[in-house]
Amino acid sequence: MTLKMPTLPKTISVSEPATKRLLPLAIGAGLLAAGAFLWRTKPQALNIPDPMPMDDSKQSNALQRAVRKSRDGVSLVAPDNLGVSVGRSMVIAGTALMVTRLLDELSGPHR
Repeated sequence: MTLKMPTLPKTISVSEPATKRLLPLAIGAGLLAAGAFLWRTKPQALNIPDPMPMDDSKQSNALQRAVRKSRDGVSLVAPDNLGVSVGRSMVIAGTALMVTRLLDELSGPHR
């Protein structure tokens, strides 16, 4: 008694070639991996310098104090490391691309 292994069909009816269908998943996975790497490692080369001016004199007029207060407020929401911001955006974009492509596959042929 011999067991016969199942085989794949010789022809598969597909709307697009497999490379075109899988390319968005590969790109999404690459974006996700690169973004996660940047997000977690926080490369020192992408650190953003402190917004403090070089000459922060004690004697200043009202306009300079108002500008300094605004600068300090904006610096609270500014990123410390550009890698974190870019990495987070890449993770979101990669995940969205992969989910969109997977949902597209699950929705069946649309042509």
